[in-house]
Amino acid sequence: MFDKLTKIYGKVGRNAKVLIATEPLWSIPMNWVFFYRPIFLSIVIGLSSVEIGLLITVFNILSSILPLLGGYLADRFGRKRVFMLFDSVCWLSSLALWMISQNIWLALLAYIIESATSLTYSIWECLLVEDTKLELRALVYSSISAIFRVGSLTMPVAGYIIGFFDLDLGCRILFALAFCAMVPMFILRQIYLREPEIGRIVRKDKVFSGFKGYLNSLSLIKRDPILPALLLIFVMIGFYNSSYAYFPLYLVDDNGLGLNEETASFIPSLSSAVSLFLLLLVVPRLKSKNSYFKALILGYSLGSLAILLLINSPAGFVPLALFSALLLGFYYVVAFSVSRTFLMNQIDFVDSKARAKITSIAATLSSLVNLPTPTIAGYLFSLNPKLFLTAILTTFIASILILLISKKD
Repeated sequence: MFDKLTKIYGKVGRNAKVLIATEPLWSIPMNWVFFYRPIFLSIVIGLSSVEIGLLITVFNILSSILPLLGGYLADRFGRKRVFMLFDSVCWLSSLALWMISQNIWLALLAYIIESATSLTYSIWECLLVEDTKLELRALVYSSISAIFRVGSLTMPVAGYIIGFFDLDLGCRILFALAFCAMVPMFILRQIYLREPEIGRIVRKDKVFSGFKGYLNSLSLIKRDPILPALLLIFVMIGFYNSSYAYFPLYLVDDNGLGLNEETASFIPSLSSAVSLFLLLLVVPRLKSKNSYFKALILGYSLGSLAILLLINSPAGFVPLALFSALLLGFYYVVAFSVSRTFLMNQIDFVDSKARAKITSIAATLSSLVNLPTPTIAGYLFSLNPKLFLTAILTTFIASILILLISKKD
């Protein structure tokens, strides 16, 4: 088994291997941070759901601008150099602030600094897939997603830390653990990452290396009927991601599921267990456009059913919540691994040199459209926690319709 895995991953590009190998140092602790941070802001800092939404909206405003700058800087000065500079400085600085955060202003500053990591979104995607063959990219993305899901599986560990030290100190310990884990990650990436060959080519290409490259990339998107549909799907995924802060709040809110903080940690763990199974055994087998379409439609359909069950689940009824978590595992797989593999492969069909620009456009479009999402979700949550889930359900159904329409074309 080990020899087989070694042979398979031996065909993957160098940078993909480095990013996959170091991913646990980010994915595991940041899973804990993302899940408990909204609860930390609500209970420890004492912010309302609307105030939390406003903080995330500020984050999204900055995140909507910086990916475009990231695509330009990567093509101009090199992927590795820009990636390492902004990723390391911004993550470590923001986590240091979260460790000492006592009020909304420090939380705001931490969010502002963290938003600058969005500059590296498209660069990370380029480093991950460039120098790797198309047929192996599903494996690369499924590996990254599987590692992230392993992080969610370890959520009960974070729940134990919170339960043992209380929410205030426990969350600060989680922030500190994330900081300590990322230091060796950045050191290893600095040593072993290499500038991709396509990056060197683009830097010499005046058409794509400058800001005019965005206009050329937009013209390429128009040529392919699938790319616009995939960009719209990214917008829908952005809605869920932008309102995710209220998901853990829904699990512990008395008007939601009413679970305690430790029990709530098992919900993402179950979703991750299902995702991990699919990522290891199913996603790497997807090869064709048709298989990507079918996987996306199935994932969004089961995700819609999961949200519908959560909306109608009685408070404190854990079995139905766990079943919903199981179904959400299917959505998590397609929302990251399948959709991104599909997009990256489709870009290669039009022009691989446009990858940094098109992925930057995707990130920016999603961020711009979803600028008001956290505030809207917070307002809906304040009216009735079930309303924000209803909004998520609407985006899932819209995604299914977009996919079906694009397939007809």
